[in-house]
Amino acid sequence: MQALDAIAFGAFRAAGVADAAHYHEPGTSAGVPCTVLLDEGVEQFTADDVAPIATTIDRVTLQLAEITPRTGGVVRIDGTGRRLKLVQKIRADESTAVWEVACV
Repeated sequence: MQALDAIAFGAFRAAGVADAAHYHEPGTSAGVPCTVLLDEGVEQFTADDVAPIATTIDRVTLQLAEITPRTGGVVRIDGTGRRLKLVQKIRADESTAVWEVACV
C-alpha cells in the first residue's frame, strides 16, 4: 500500500497537486522532507446533525513511509514557506494520515 501511495503522491506532485514540504517534530528545528496534499476550506458535517451547518477546516494528507506525524508537529510547505501545525488526526491507515491543521 505504501509503495502505491508513493507512486500516487509522486504523480500528484508532478502535476502540481501535491507540495514538497518539511516536517518538524514538536520541539525540534530539523525538518524531514515529505510530500503533502493540502486541502483548504474543507466543509465539515456530521451524519447526525439535525440542521447541519458547515464549518471549514484545512487539512493535510501525509505519507507514513516518509514521516511519523504527531500532534503539535509542523509542516512547512517548501514553495510558499507556509507553516501548518498538526492539530488533530482525522483518519489514518497503514500508508497515509489525514490531519486537521492550523496556520502558525
